[in-house]
Amino acid sequence: MNADSYIYGTSFYHRFDVRPKLLFTLLYIIAVFFAESWYGIAGIVLLPLLISLSSVGAAETLRAIRRILPILILLFVFLPLQRRDGTPALVFSGTVIATEEGIYAVIRTAARFTALSMILMLLLMTSRNESIIAGLRFYHLSYNASIILSVMLRFIPYLGSVFSCIRDSMSLRLTEGKRGFPIFPSVTAFIVSAVRMIPDTASALEERGFGRKGRTEYRRLENGRWLLTEFALSAILPLIMLIIFR
Repeated sequence: MNADSYIYGTSFYHRFDVRPKLLFTLLYIIAVFFAESWYGIAGIVLLPLLISLSSVGAAETLRAIRRILPILILLFVFLPLQRRDGTPALVFSGTVIATEEGIYAVIRTAARFTALSMILMLLLMTSRNESIIAGLRFYHLSYNASIILSVMLRFIPYLGSVFSCIRDSMSLRLTEGKRGFPIFPSVTAFIVSAVRMIPDTASALEERGFGRKGRTEYRRLENGRWLLTEFALSAILPLIMLIIFR
């Protein structure tokens, strides 16, 4: 997941305040694990897909799905083999390849993974990093926990994507017949990219209140007139999902 993926937009989800959006993301993650029926499994996937299509468009939604597609393929290939007990659904030469219970388990697991990935990517694609950091402060997380979470959300996944791009670029420069990529030039380019991120890192630390003279004043989020309504929607929608889709 590339966390440096904010996409400018004016959709409803873009305009949604980051504080209720964080609350909605957390409650949605909890609600996902209570979906057991087929309606619930379909519902937890369709909701973030519909929000994504209306917020960032079909192209970015497909790009987000492609990021998790390899893991989904592995789930569908290997997970049914782990559950051989139950009603046989696929039999080959007298050997049970998959059972109805195993197929249900893999679909449920894939749906949960897709829903969790999509709702988190939506948060990152529709909210600027500084707003997410300020939103975390609103919920009074401890300073150490907040800074660790902020760095994990923004910089660790981004550095991973940067190294992947550098590796692919270096691989194209190799002579025909060779495999892999030159490690030392790749690492050098990666270090340079990391150093160039220092101003962004310093800004994030300052947003969290860390400075030379102790903690500085935090960036304050404005309280819009729809803030209470957005909080209510963020809490009610996952609750409705728990009641209907469970």
